[in-house]
Amino acid sequence: MKILLVSPGTARDIDGRITREIPYLFANTLFAPHAVAAVAALTPEEHQVEIHDEYSRGPADPILQKNTYDIIGISITSNQLKRSLYLAQFAKKHQPESLVVVGGIGVENLVAKNPENIDVVFHGEAEETWPRFLEDIKTGKYLPVYKNVAKPDMTKTPAPRWELLRDDLPGYTAALVQTTRGCPFDCSFCDVIYTYGRKPRSKTIPQVLEEVKRLSTLKTKMIFIADDNFAGDKKYTKALLKELIPLNNSFRTPIEFLTQIDITIATDEELLTLLADCNFQAVMIGIESVSEASLKDLNKQQNLRVSISEAVKKIQSYGIIVLAHMIIGADSDDQEVFSRTAGFIAEANIVHHLCHPLAAPYGTKMWYDMKRKGRIIFTDMEEISDKLDIVTNIIPKQLSRVELFEGLADYWEDIYLPEKFKQRALAFIRDITYKPKIKDPGLHDLWRLRKMLFRVITFYLFDIGKEHRKAFFTIISKAARKGMYLLPKIIYIYTCYLVDYQRSLHDAKLAREYAQWERENPEKIRIDDTPIPVAEKIREEAASIFNTAWYHIRPRTNNKEHLLNTVISAMVDYNDRVGTSFETYDHFQEELVKNLCERALNQIPETGIACLGTLPSDPPAGFTREILDALDNAVRYRNMNICSDHL
Repeated sequence: MKILLVSPGTARDIDGRITREIPYLFANTLFAPHAVAAVAALTPEEHQVEIHDEYSRGPADPILQKNTYDIIGISITSNQLKRSLYLAQFAKKHQPESLVVVGGIGVENLVAKNPENIDVVFHGEAEETWPRFLEDIKTGKYLPVYKNVAKPDMTKTPAPRWELLRDDLPGYTAALVQTTRGCPFDCSFCDVIYTYGRKPRSKTIPQVLEEVKRLSTLKTKMIFIADDNFAGDKKYTKALLKELIPLNNSFRTPIEFLTQIDITIATDEELLTLLADCNFQAVMIGIESVSEASLKDLNKQQNLRVSISEAVKKIQSYGIIVLAHMIIGADSDDQEVFSRTAGFIAEANIVHHLCHPLAAPYGTKMWYDMKRKGRIIFTDMEEISDKLDIVTNIIPKQLSRVELFEGLADYWEDIYLPEKFKQRALAFIRDITYKPKIKDPGLHDLWRLRKMLFRVITFYLFDIGKEHRKAFFTIISKAARKGMYLLPKIIYIYTCYLVDYQRSLHDAKLAREYAQWERENPEKIRIDDTPIPVAEKIREEAASIFNTAWYHIRPRTNNKEHLLNTVISAMVDYNDRVGTSFETYDHFQEELVKNLCERALNQIPETGIACLGTLPSDPPAGFTREILDALDNAVRYRNMNICSDHL
């Protein structure tokens, strides 16, 4: 079969547009499309696979008009729902005989909006479901929905097929490697656990090293370790870094790394040393707030364990840039939150940060809480799901929506002023105390750096405003006096700042437009009054209910996937039947659960590979949480057609 995998993107995407405007980067956009490259790797060799990333190759419309495919796969991201919807519709119009399939984060939202243009939906990880789908097509009995509950074994995950993007890779600032999936934390606004689960799973260290080697041969200069939390398992992370350091130094030009990580690494000097020696330029950390009350609102418990400002300074003393992610709009946030956040950014010498309004992704803990309180909204202005980094779908507690938008606009316009950034950057350089043990550049690298520096200096001398020119040369001079090894880092820092600066102007303009519209049209901000997917009383009694299901089904199967799917099917039926009428889990309710389990056993086929050894007699640790997460997703998908009437 002929398969096209599309990664949606738009020319107006602000980060891509700004990246293309910085000439010395020679880049079209930020990150290479890991999702489609990973799915391509799961496709048997008998099939012909093409990848089209709209960020690097432009709109897919001409390709869909010119060529014919058996399968058109669209990778969904939360910031490209509108474009994804259009592509599904366009593909069906021009290739009605092709199967249009979708998957990725946010897929439920897309399906709700336009189910008639989509033939197959993939929920979650695709290691098992994608090959199964391709086999099912041969028999003509493919399913409309594919979803695994049991999490795939990452040690069996093949490396992404980056060679399909060989010619495009130089046009990305970074390629991606994923070493682990899953996050042990439980932030109320995050929906990662619904896709990857709470328990981190890892590739083997040789797998990761091989992926890095392959990207090096493809001339990749920067790699983003795309884990939800690279230090979720610190023992594994350290073991990997100890192998990655000598590998990186074996390359003619060591690769630069970025990742997402949590603030607790500040207390682990061994890990900080390893990150620095491995050439990690920056780590993205979800700081979210400097208010203890707001962190509690967000259930960001890990950030309460350290002094955040001191932790940031500690990490940056190793020359590692902290890309601080901040959120404004928690229930404890009032008008002072903007000045408090700006004060923290200055105090901690943060040179790269993102600040967004608090939003509640559909089905997260926060969404449930806000939904019950009547604080989830719809507007008649336009779809806002693609813009939740600028506007929000909630009603804040101590700020009005207009106050939040205008406060953020003021914050963005002020915090990124060149003079204020310059002062933070100079303090960042001053406080670096550790010089990473990275291979010194050879003659080839010196020549490459010489050409790069010429392009950079030309740009800052002639192609940029006076304030930026003055700030850049002041910072670069300070860095050169401290150590020439810092020059590439300073170029990286100022480049990130330019992107932040231009984005801030764009976001502030949009925020003010939304604020003005909402001020003039308050009657068009509507409360979402659709039913809550999972009844609250069922949540409270989840352990008893789910354990009953386990004990009833467990003697009938030793296949973990079959057991989990059967339990979830029974629980979806139970929620539909009982719903808000549930009061107490008594003998009657217990018998109902058993009857529904019997029904599910007769309906759910036993597929996949049976568990090696024997499943335990009793529910394992985390079973209740795992089923509740999966039930949230399953019921959410069922209810999407109800919600879509409002979207």
